[in-house]
Amino acid sequence: MTTQKTSPKETKQITTPACPACSHKKGHEVKPFVYTCGACDAIFSDHIYLGDSYSFVLPQWAEGEVPAERTRYFDFTCLGSQGVTRRHGWYDTATRKIVQVG
Repeated sequence: MTTQKTSPKETKQITTPACPACSHKKGHEVKPFVYTCGACDAIFSDHIYLGDSYSFVLPQWAEGEVPAERTRYFDFTCLGSQGVTRRHGWYDTATRKIVQVG
């Protein structure tokens, strides 16, 4: 039996922690403690394993110029082998690769 995935846009918005990009407080939970902002589509989490964060934003740089309309903000507080670290910046939604850090 196959299950159909539901995109965040098809589900009802919930109250989330404030978006680090725009401070909006409505969005979708895409995974426990991982949210997308209902206003700017940023993706963020205040606790996620470093390896799990790679399923949303790859640890690689995007190649060439990326159109602004294809970029989104990301902000993860990650637990990894070096303790708690922060990954944040802008990524290409088509490739999930990093466009800008910080």
